[in-house]
Amino acid sequence: MNLQEEPLAKVVTPPVIEYEKEGLACKEGVVYTAYNGREYRMDIVYPADAQGALPAVVWVHGGGWSDENLTRKYLPSRELAELAKRGYVTASIDYRLCQAAPFPAQIEDCKAAVRFLRANAELYHVDAEHIGAWGESAGGHLVELMAYSDDTEFVDEHYSGFSGRIQAVVPWYAPADLCRLVKDGEEMAPVCRNLFGSDDAGKCRRMAEIASPVTYAHRKNPPTLLMHGDADRLVSPEESRFMEKALREAGNDVTLIMVPGQVHGFFDGDEYYQEIYRFFDRTLK
Repeated sequence: MNLQEEPLAKVVTPPVIEYEKEGLACKEGVVYTAYNGREYRMDIVYPADAQGALPAVVWVHGGGWSDENLTRKYLPSRELAELAKRGYVTASIDYRLCQAAPFPAQIEDCKAAVRFLRANAELYHVDAEHIGAWGESAGGHLVELMAYSDDTEFVDEHYSGFSGRIQAVVPWYAPADLCRLVKDGEEMAPVCRNLFGSDDAGKCRRMAEIASPVTYAHRKNPPTLLMHGDADRLVSPEESRFMEKALREAGNDVTLIMVPGQVHGFFDGDEYYQEIYRFFDRTLK
């Protein structure tokens, strides 16, 4: 196989889930925040017979912080439904894309979504003490920032009386050090410049440090399950190796699964999703 002839990213079409037939309740399009007259929504799924509070997992889509309408068309819908059937609340969220607002708007929205779930915990059967996040690519970057930042960072006024911290995180093939990615010649450099809304090299370097999850790796952070394909040419596998090393050196609970032959995109093979289920069971239940 000539890797240079392969696409940089693998695209999948998620199956349509008949939630009611599978014993699940789905609340689609729940508004959790709004800016400049535009509402941002999440889809919430949980067991139809839910009694009491359940751990929650927030799914954050990728797409270079800029691809439109991915909340419902680019997600592991079958696996999220399986999580719900295992006794979880799942929430797939919209967030402001960089063409609507530059960084840090994206992470502010993600953390506001967590605060919204805590503020409405009883309504949606959420255990406010046990919330995790799972995301891919740019969404993996955002869930890392959700996990490693605190309640004084990347916050806005929405649901300010509640914490935006999460208790476990699964980043898929996430860029961890944006300082390396903003350099000219890197595949991701134009994407990062779009994220920061600037072509000014100095500003991009300063913002890249603030936006890099590895900047916060030295803290006491929640358990992390990193997953990356070793044939990924869009976001180098070294990003996850670098993240794993930094977290481990700081004494954090971290596991890295490097998937052989996998390019940038959703993983093939049920065993990788079973690892995710076991991880969330260990850390959130």
